Amino acid sequence: MIITLDEKISVGAIFEGGRIKPVWFLYKHMKVIIKQVCYRWKEREGENIIYKFTVTDNKSIYEISYSTMTYQWYLLAIDEGSLQC
Repeated sequence: MIITLDEKISVGAIFEGGRIKPVWFLYKHMKVIIKQVCYRWKEREGENIIYKFTVTDNKSIYEISYSTMTYQWYLLAIDEGSLQC
């Protein structure tokens, strides 16, 4: 079941060599450890570049994003029915 959200989240990420690698994020006061980045892409909304990621903690799949204009991370969706990318 896919749950669509648009919630601000705190994310621990590594910025290295022009790439962003999310490592963990906080959701509902719980730390979700990212085991794998399944997909990554970027979209443009005017001047804003939004980096999007599909990630998994081996329990659920999440879609998260990072805005280069606001420097803010968002949890966009959760697929609790899928365990693998």
